Amino acid sequence: MELKQINQQELGDFISSQPHSQFLQSWSWGEFQKSLNRQAWSYGVFNNAQIVASAGFIEMPLGFKKSYLYCPRGPIIKNNLPEEQKTEALKLILSKARDLTIETKQAEEIFFRFEPTFEIKNLNLEIQPTLSIQPQNTLILDLQKSTEELLDSFHGKTRYNIKLAEKHGVKITKLAPADFNRCWPLFLATGKRDAFGLHPLNYYQKMLQLKEAELWVAEIANNAIIAANFMIFYGDTVTYLHGASNYNFRNLMAPALLQWALIKEAKNRSFKYYDFHGVAPDDNSQHPWAGVTRFKNGFGGEIANYSGTYDFIYEPGWYKIYQWLRKINRIIKL
Repeated sequence: MELKQINQQELGDFISSQPHSQFLQSWSWGEFQKSLNRQAWSYGVFNNAQIVASAGFIEMPLGFKKSYLYCPRGPIIKNNLPEEQKTEALKLILSKARDLTIETKQAEEIFFRFEPTFEIKNLNLEIQPTLSIQPQNTLILDLQKSTEELLDSFHGKTRYNIKLAEKHGVKITKLAPADFNRCWPLFLATGKRDAFGLHPLNYYQKMLQLKEAELWVAEIANNAIIAANFMIFYGDTVTYLHGASNYNFRNLMAPALLQWALIKEAKNRSFKYYDFHGVAPDDNSQHPWAGVTRFKNGFGGEIANYSGTYDFIYEPGWYKIYQWLRKINRIIKL
């Protein structure tokens, strides 16, 4: 096996051909990260001239002239690859991550964080499980059923809410990227209400410049936006990345109709899967995502459980300092 840097076409062909295509490993996501003044690289593992694995690396600043490398929802390794070859490919990728720490000039990396979509075996390396950045558990709806079969598979309450929103005249439209400012107050209010963090406004504005990113909204009379979904259309999968809604109009059930409209849109464009992107593990009623999980579960689908997030540690001393500071930061935010 050989690991080397790959181009946009090679990466796109490989990532989009894998089941449940991971947009966070795409070329577009790497270019987006560069627009945020972060360094990004894409590498592929070749076996007999065929790509069998890939990894996108992003340099994430920590301060004090330190940083770490991040591989979001990756590396990606072909499912049918024998276990010993998966291990070999992963070791090549981990080795390259360490090499990149020598090549980067702006800061010294102290670890490599990765989120494999496959189960990893004991590699006898300094790998440590850590808190997840991307959701470890997600809900994926198979779109290869007919539209009628999909609707019939929804929970009765979900079907009722969809019809109720239609009865109240809620309209679903795709919003132009330049109009995101119309939605921003809604996202701010939702973040405050549901206690989740948001990126700055320009982060979302830049993301909407990507050809894969779309903003869809639910409107009522006078074009008032009462719900919005930030969507990614990539490979074989459409992903519901972020959502917002106006609590004052919750009785109109706009989020249910918005999801249904997007499921149909994804199916009309011949996508295979609709990823709801993040649910509470094991239907945990005490989890912060319990409420949104009940909403998502109303649309059916199957739970996908990823293996977790791991740190490959280069500098154990600095890593302990990082863990300590991270713990203090979480306490402050409580």
